[in-house]
Amino acid sequence: MKTALLSIALLSCQILMGCSGGGSSNAGGNQPPAVSLVSLAVTTAAPSLAPGATFQFIATGTFSDHSTEDLTAQVTWSSSSTAVATISSSAGTQGLVTAVGPGTSTITAKSNSITGTTTLTVTNPLVSIAVTPASRSIAMSTTAQFTAIGTFSDHSTKNLTLQVSWGSSAGAVATISNTAGTSGLAKAVGAGSTTISATSGNIVGTATLTVTNATITSIVVTPANPTIDVGTQQQFTATGNFSDGTAQDISNIAAWSSSVSNIAVITTSSGLATGKNQGTSTITATFASVSGNTTLTVSLANLVSVAIKPVNPTIAQSTSLSLAVTGTFTDGSTRTLTAQVSSWTSSVPAVATMSGNRANGLTPGQTTITANIGSVSGSTTLTVTNATLVSLAVAPSGASLQPAAKLTFTAVGTFSDASTQDLSSQVVWASDNTAAGTVNSLGTVTGVASGTANISATMLTKTGSAPLTVTSATLTSIAITGNPFTAPGAVVHYIATGSYSDGSTQNITQAVTWSSSDSTVASVNSNGFATGQGTGSVTITATQGSVSGTTGLVVTSSQLVSIAVSSPNPGSKLAEQTSVQLKAVGTFADGTTQNLTTSATWTSSDATVATVSSTTGIATGVAPGTVTVRAVFGSVPAGTITLNTTNASLTSVSVSPSSVGIPLGNNQQFNAIGSFNDGTTQNLSIFAQWSSSNANVAVVSSSGLATSSGVGTTTITATASQNNTAVSGTAILTVH
Repeated sequence: MKTALLSIALLSCQILMGCSGGGSSNAGGNQPPAVSLVSLAVTTAAPSLAPGATFQFIATGTFSDHSTEDLTAQVTWSSSSTAVATISSSAGTQGLVTAVGPGTSTITAKSNSITGTTTLTVTNPLVSIAVTPASRSIAMSTTAQFTAIGTFSDHSTKNLTLQVSWGSSAGAVATISNTAGTSGLAKAVGAGSTTISATSGNIVGTATLTVTNATITSIVVTPANPTIDVGTQQQFTATGNFSDGTAQDISNIAAWSSSVSNIAVITTSSGLATGKNQGTSTITATFASVSGNTTLTVSLANLVSVAIKPVNPTIAQSTSLSLAVTGTFTDGSTRTLTAQVSSWTSSVPAVATMSGNRANGLTPGQTTITANIGSVSGSTTLTVTNATLVSLAVAPSGASLQPAAKLTFTAVGTFSDASTQDLSSQVVWASDNTAAGTVNSLGTVTGVASGTANISATMLTKTGSAPLTVTSATLTSIAITGNPFTAPGAVVHYIATGSYSDGSTQNITQAVTWSSSDSTVASVNSNGFATGQGTGSVTITATQGSVSGTTGLVVTSSQLVSIAVSSPNPGSKLAEQTSVQLKAVGTFADGTTQNLTTSATWTSSDATVATVSSTTGIATGVAPGTVTVRAVFGSVPAGTITLNTTNASLTSVSVSPSSVGIPLGNNQQFNAIGSFNDGTTQNLSIFAQWSSSNANVAVVSSSGLATSSGVGTTTITATASQNNTAVSGTAILTVH
């Protein structure tokens, strides 16, 4: 399964991290390179337990391509001191710890020669449990969160909310959850009183919950009439006023909506809004047919400058190129603003014209392309050459595909001046046997039935093609992988892997229909990205034909208490005019953690030293100095890191593997490491420009993934630029 998952993982790496290593794959042309387990991390939400308590430990494997997978059921578990704790390796209970007696024990997960450990502390015996609040009154259909605090024989205390068994003495008055992520959350059902209990072994703590028949009279949404930038977030709170004069925070049970979803979107059950485009939208919270609202304004008032990427590009005449616009804001963050451009211009229309953000090369020469966003503009120089198209290479060549599965092809043109250009979006795609496989205008092929087809790309009288085999295998099962929990407003990317009757597996994430059992808790889009909308548990389903796969997702109600930001570079150093992927990990009150890198909003304290992408956490050094980068999510204090931008100069780029051979139809992942004159190194794989000297042998993606297109030898080059100086490294790829 690990190999099958990589094609999506590699695409994610283009945004989030530099993929590395990897040999060639050993299956069909749509299979990514083989990977190996690099490390194991052992985690738990309960690093300390009372004697007699049980809790689940998790083993997460990190692979050579930087992807991760839950390996809890596949590793061998052990405890260094069985007098302190035991842990199961039996089927169905792998990783389940039982606390025996006071002390510490090292819990180990092992897979062949790779091990991961963590320390478990078994506390002194539990003496009592206090449930807070001790007494609470709420209206019908609302909720109340209870917390269990344990006191031990040594007078120490610990939050046991996740570990106790919760109960309600009167289920007709209120129910209470024992589900991970919502443990201790009581829901009012009918008027009356009930005793809420938290039990661990023979120790019980109680509290009183009263449910009134008060009805809601009004809702106040705060903050009132806020303004945010495009791409940033605003957490709203809904306070309900009831007929008995009481008020309650109903933010997590109200239904939230945005009147103009193109301006702002909002999580439907938790009130976290994200600005999409300039304008205003009415934010409304509704509960029991009563609504309250406020106006959210989304602006670009803090925009300082815009830049067009790629910088100073070159294209051949009669071809085109999509341009992207990035804005830098007063908070030091950068955001993609291509959709916000009000107008594009070309200074010499005879050389190139603009169709939206696409530059169309007409005749040889140079022109200045300008993007305008309100009063702020940015420009770049576009060079159009007189090179003519010589050939088209289509990859992958010799791939195999199962019926209903999908595979995207790439078309790369080689020109008379030896330059190459990705023409995938400009060619006309065709299949010579649509009974076997069809292809759309973007080069994505869908397997139809057993047979062979040539997938061709045509442009400017030139045609290239690649053979494709569609097998007769039938889909037998679907496995879904992804984080089992998330926070409201955060995103989990699920991957669907199909198993077939011939024993093969295939990443079918883009070929299934995704659904959520409760969209008010989590929604999921057609690409398998699930967004937490409110607290609770849902089932995420991937379906193709009559075959389905499911997985559970808990959207935690546990409060986010801290965010930790880290850099892969030693000493958090960053050479000027280079970039690094930062990581934000949130820790919740129940001890669980969540990767919030793409969910947090990022800012920089000094944009003259370093900027940071507000949505991805990619920081770019501007000039020597120190700068504080912040990651914000919800109302928790921001996570910070101090980056040291240096004046170190890039001296060399090393591409690995340096020489490798793969069979036709396979892929090879390359990695680029930059060395600097101060002795530091940085992974430049997702920041370098990649090229192949012979597109008819292999084409290479922007993240360094080479896909074979023919037999022969080609030079793979990674070029990194710093202060207008380009440094390159090469590797040799042989396709046989």
